[in-house]
Amino acid sequence: MIKVEYVGICGSDVHGFESGPFIPPKDPNQEIGLGHECAGTVVAVGSRVRKFKPGDRVNIEPGVPCGHCRYCLEGNITSARTLILWRHNPLRGALTHYLCHPESFTYKLPDNMDTMEGALVEPAAVGCMPRCWQMLNRVEDNYSGSRLYWFDDVASVQMPGRNGNCRR
Repeated sequence: MIKVEYVGICGSDVHGFESGPFIPPKDPNQEIGLGHECAGTVVAVGSRVRKFKPGDRVNIEPGVPCGHCRYCLEGNITSARTLILWRHNPLRGALTHYLCHPESFTYKLPDNMDTMEGALVEPAAVGCMPRCWQMLNRVEDNYSGSRLYWFDDVASVQMPGRNGNCRR
């Protein structure tokens, strides 16, 4: 169980609040939860949890994939056949006091990162994605026929700092 300390308000949250669901299924009667960019402190763990203990500062992957389709097995979880997002049932959004999240999609924050910064990891990673895709396309053009492996969001978050575009 995570005590939520910071939650970002994404443009998709604003859109969902003002206009209703826009990610399929677009059921106008569907209740949506707000918030998916969050970080907090672990306050309790289940008996099978091994990576975390109470007091750990963490952030979460905002979607929980099925774990067994072809995309999940290849590590491409954002393309999973079933991807439960924090805005849809049963998760109901991270704009709450406490939430439970699967261990494998929860990430411990580095010692030098507080939970406010931790809540910004996901939007920063999303902001870097266009540049990452440009770089991958360039690599594909130069090394066609080779297999490319994607890296996690934390690697893409480091890019703006290296390019001098990230200021604290």
